Amino acid sequence: MTGKYTIYPLHLGDIERQKGNMAYMRDPGKKVIFPLIAFYATDGTHKIMVDTGGTAPDSRYQPHTRTPEQEPVAVLSRLGVNPDEVTHVILTHLHWDHAGNNQLFSNAKIYVQKSELQFAVAPLRIQSGAYDYDLIFKTRYEVVEGDTENLLPGVSVIATPGHSPGSQSVIVDTEKGKYLIPGDLIGLFECYESDPMLVNGLHTDLEVYYRSLDRIKKLNCVGILPGHEIKIFDHAKYPYK
Repeated sequence: MTGKYTIYPLHLGDIERQKGNMAYMRDPGKKVIFPLIAFYATDGTHKIMVDTGGTAPDSRYQPHTRTPEQEPVAVLSRLGVNPDEVTHVILTHLHWDHAGNNQLFSNAKIYVQKSELQFAVAPLRIQSGAYDYDLIFKTRYEVVEGDTENLLPGVSVIATPGHSPGSQSVIVDTEKGKYLIPGDLIGLFECYESDPMLVNGLHTDLEVYYRSLDRIKKLNCVGILPGHEIKIFDHAKYPYK
């Protein structure tokens, strides 16, 4: 039925980082392999990507790996999807590991928050290496300003700044209720389940970040799909039986 989606997590590579990169000040010095994740959601009519995964591995973002089986085209092909068929792309933010394959979706409208696009032009020094300028500014965007209910049938976005000033979270209706895709606002299940919740190690404003966390907690979604959580792949799709 139109507006009731099935969400498929896509494993599009891996990065090795300190645990604190995803969960601020947690387990200092501990190295962890984190997946690069995008999501494909469809209600049978709309074919939507939430984020597009990381750029091809190179020396800028090492250690960063992507096997042939993790290439975006290959992963989508196993779902019977061609990138040309994707109708819409919603970017949680413009960091290289979430907006690195925009060019594959040539027929899609690509949505981003206006504040994210503005920040990417001249980011704070701590985040300057997180944006692939040549890539992101080759993309033509549909600009969103703040919360947008029913951006598409059954899909809304809310502004959740903190990790970056223009981060947004995507709310997707399914047959079991609403799922939240928060990008790097929530990197791991552990971040959401901790009390107080844990922020990402890369952030622009902690006070604003915690306001965003409080906001998503109050949504009472049936499920949250964090930005770099390997346990997401315990299930091939959401909702699951």
